[in-house]
Amino acid sequence: MFLRADVNVANSTVQRSYTRDQIFDSALLPQATDRPYFTPGFPLAVPLEHGSRILSFEGASVPPAPSKVTNPIVSDTNQLAWYNSSAMIGLVTVDTPRSQALIGFVKANGKSVTNLTADVQNRFCTIAITSLESAPISRASRLLLTLGSRVENQGMRWNDRRSNLSEWGESPTLIEPVVGRITLRSLERAKTVSVQPLDGSGQPMGEPILAEKKGERWDLPLGKAVTTWYEVTVTR
Repeated sequence: MFLRADVNVANSTVQRSYTRDQIFDSALLPQATDRPYFTPGFPLAVPLEHGSRILSFEGASVPPAPSKVTNPIVSDTNQLAWYNSSAMIGLVTVDTPRSQALIGFVKANGKSVTNLTADVQNRFCTIAITSLESAPISRASRLLLTLGSRVENQGMRWNDRRSNLSEWGESPTLIEPVVGRITLRSLERAKTVSVQPLDGSGQPMGEPILAEKKGERWDLPLGKAVTTWYEVTVTR
């Protein structure tokens, strides 16, 4: 979605400058201090809301303007949002005309985007819907539904601290399928909606699944086919 420029470039760019002394002093800061910018006081929400660029390394120090802490943190394009949580169950949403996604603790947050809602059993997962045409999701006839949760090699083992792998495992790679249902909505003039499970090489796997129409919404069951992606066909 990024290479195709489905997500818009930020509407504004925040510039900041540093003196040479500040650059040298930054090397002495503790690794955990204000990462990833290593700049004390730098509002970490700024790069999520706007573009961020360094104007100069040799001029006067120009810190970025303070950023008001909000929840969610929303980009100035209104296409990206980060939902914070003290319980460490955050969520990121992507909401553009041709690509939309729910990323993180989808079940706990209960959020939706313009054409997609989800009711899943997985605690953590990624659900993305993308138009395979130049048309937006609402008018496209072919869509790609991508689903991801936990993945590991067979026999893979973490060390006691879960900081690295003690055993890398071997093939085949195992996936946790995303189970539940998604709902597509606001699909203009749609008469039928079906999903075709795809195998690892993108070829059809099994029979297509017909979505259930509920008013202007289309419900699609997930989990019967063990796969990470589906081709969605909208008939008009």
